[in-house]
Amino acid sequence: MDMPAQISSSPNRPAAASAAASGFDPRDHLSPRRLTLAMWDQAFLLRHGPGGSFADWDRVLDETIERGYNTVRLDPMPQWIDLTQPDCELYWPDPKLPFMPWDWNTAVTAPAGRWLIEFMEKLLVRPALHYTLSCWWFCNLPGSSHMGPPVLRLPRNHAEGAELWAAQLCEWQRRFGFDRLVYVDLANEVPYFFPGFLDRLKKEHGLNWGAGVPFTPEQAQAIAAELNPPLAALRREFPALRFTASIHGDLRWLDVPLEFDCLDVHFYADADPRWSQRTKFSELMPHLFTRNDWHAEYSDRCRQTAAAVAPMLRQRQRAKLMRFAAWADERGMPLTTTESWASWYSFDSPELDWGWLLDWAEWSVEDTIAAGMWGWTPHNYVQPHFANWRDVRWHRRLTDRFLRS
Repeated sequence: MDMPAQISSSPNRPAAASAAASGFDPRDHLSPRRLTLAMWDQAFLLRHGPGGSFADWDRVLDETIERGYNTVRLDPMPQWIDLTQPDCELYWPDPKLPFMPWDWNTAVTAPAGRWLIEFMEKLLVRPALHYTLSCWWFCNLPGSSHMGPPVLRLPRNHAEGAELWAAQLCEWQRRFGFDRLVYVDLANEVPYFFPGFLDRLKKEHGLNWGAGVPFTPEQAQAIAAELNPPLAALRREFPALRFTASIHGDLRWLDVPLEFDCLDVHFYADADPRWSQRTKFSELMPHLFTRNDWHAEYSDRCRQTAAAVAPMLRQRQRAKLMRFAAWADERGMPLTTTESWASWYSFDSPELDWGWLLDWAEWSVEDTIAAGMWGWTPHNYVQPHFANWRDVRWHRRLTDRFLRS
């Protein structure tokens, strides 16, 4: 799996007008009017076993509402789960990644389809909760850190991924309807997780994504040609649903003529080279999930970085946010974020200080409100296995502020 490294980059197009240029606020006509989002990826299913952080769905769902969250982001794993055969037992091996904050952290054998049905039944009896669907597309490729059961089909491109989505959504509609399904994310963090896409971009279009070089017009059109047709096919089949593909806060996306119903952008301080240079984050990335001997040094570097240049980093991130907000306004794509703000990686560890990260999450509320965003999350760790989950008052203070905006 390619690590989703943040990139400092610039688009070819000039800065757009302000986010409120159109003078129209679509959020006044959407329900919910504001989304407070919790990213649960595959963990809501694959950590449901005995002793898992999602073992008791009733408790976790009630705690989510208590903390002021009204929308959870779920990966129903359309590459693995066939809802027409819900009792089929599937096996995921132990990933052997002891410091993995998300996904699954033990071997899992489960009737995953049946578990998914039971979870959705519990969510849908809670009127306060909505949900989005997203897929990370782990597909048992050689060298992958996330292996699992045999895939129903190995998608060669996003069009074939959309076909897997369509099959699952047909059964989804029959079982659950689409009430409170806010939107469907074709692929998480394009181009990083979809199997083979980065390699195809480089081979067929000479696009070395990690170099941060502005897209050529041909490259921008190639990306659009990969994403827009499958989204169009899904809209034709499911006109009641909204569709998107989530992306990083890489300004080169502003050059790509995307047709999304909403825009889920993940913004991170990691994209600022001044942050990475001080914290050595890029050097540490190969060890994030397997070792903890770097935690103390990294924490110290993060504290020093925040003390020295946090206002500058926030200023740059905020300017980027405003550019995406203006682009979203221009193209009719209400702006959300389901993963964001400080570092995309952290872990509960005695030697990892979350103080600077939580400060950043608090700043994000005001920046999000200023940008006119539809949906916001405080950080990547709104899951019950993180210590910060237990601080109900902290979450409630931030969610209340955003919901009142």
